[in-house]
Amino acid sequence: MGLGEKLRGAMESLRKATAFDKNTVKEVVKGIQRALISADVEVSLVLDLSKRIEAESLKEKLPKGLNRREHVLKVCYDELVALIGGKQIEAPEKPKSILLVGLYGMGKTTSSAKLAKHYIKRGLKVGLVCADSYRPAAFEQLQQLSSKAKIPFYGNPKEKNAAKIVAEGLKELKKVDLVIVDSAGRDALNKELSDEIKAIDKVLNPTEKWLVIGADVGQLAKKQATAFHKAVGVNGVLITRMDGSAKGGGALSACALAKAPVYFIGVGEKLDDLEAFDADRYLSRIMGYGDLAALLEKAKEIQGEEELSPEDLLKGEFNLEIFYKQLAATRKMGPMTKVAEMLGMKMQLPKEMLDMTDEKLDGFKVIMDSMTVEEKRNPDKLNKSRILRIARGSGKSEADVRELIKQFKQMGKVFKKFRKIDEKTLQKKGGFDMNKLASMFGRKKKMKKHFR
Repeated sequence: MGLGEKLRGAMESLRKATAFDKNTVKEVVKGIQRALISADVEVSLVLDLSKRIEAESLKEKLPKGLNRREHVLKVCYDELVALIGGKQIEAPEKPKSILLVGLYGMGKTTSSAKLAKHYIKRGLKVGLVCADSYRPAAFEQLQQLSSKAKIPFYGNPKEKNAAKIVAEGLKELKKVDLVIVDSAGRDALNKELSDEIKAIDKVLNPTEKWLVIGADVGQLAKKQATAFHKAVGVNGVLITRMDGSAKGGGALSACALAKAPVYFIGVGEKLDDLEAFDADRYLSRIMGYGDLAALLEKAKEIQGEEELSPEDLLKGEFNLEIFYKQLAATRKMGPMTKVAEMLGMKMQLPKEMLDMTDEKLDGFKVIMDSMTVEEKRNPDKLNKSRILRIARGSGKSEADVRELIKQFKQMGKVFKKFRKIDEKTLQKKGGFDMNKLASMFGRKKKMKKHFR
């Protein structure tokens, strides 16, 4: 069970409690403590957070418009958001140059290509420079990533002086708006690495110097952020492997403690798997309450590439014709598990839907190609004889056609349920309405309000 599920479990115990007193709050706090410590959050931070939650939760005077239960939920959520970063600090929109630094194996090379693609989508001409002359495969890796994404690239595998490579790269890429430099790493920040980065810094004079660290370093992120800032003046952080590490909470809280703003997080292996970090949205998503803003951002990014409309995705009239359009976009939006996570539906969707493979999606498209426009717009008309005709026309079995219909109906229920959520609730100022979202996706059962 991951951090988000454990935190949600602790919150759900509040929502389901039949009695509401000091002991109830203490039990919730214990659940939060267990979740955070297992995520490698520093114990002293966890204890301080616990004291603040108890003190704020048990105040006699409640904020206007909130009952005791809602108040405690909001206090817990707000304190957790503050722990992992607080208010979002957005990355610069139009930086001139970015120097990526970090230890060996943290994912700098892949991150440099992801960042390049991120800024290209925002209208900038971006060039990449491989200044890693230490790792033998660095040049080939960044060259391949650049070629794949059609990004201008410079590197010189025969040159060992990193600063000289950067100087040559600046001349080669003088027509771009943004130069991103991938520097070398070591097993530790020693004098050799520090001197090399300083030499690159002198030549590049970067507007941004960002530290790349893996989520799996946990609370050691504080030590790395502090050391690199002291050596070269780091002014931002990019955390990789946030999709697979149980220590992500530790890394985020450590960076917040070191006052190192986390601008981006890596959430997968593909070049599109980079997200601007927002503590509120991140926490909401990992706890299973969804991230509508991220979903719509992803949809808009690929709107020009596929016949995808964010409005179609969420509106009530969901038919096979719309479902058909979504299939083509699914690969670009990421696995179904990721899309479901953004919708806050990961815990509600059947496992077979979450595990839907590209092969299965291709099969569904073939089946729908054998349907008439009328059938796609009115799936209820798909009776036994029509299913048989479609199966024969597509070269698939009747069972395959029925599976498509089943998956379509399940997805329709998901969107119908999600549509009921007021978008303003997700983004409203002053905090996140945990109770409303919890009631949307949980059991709507009235409970006695009791506080001693």
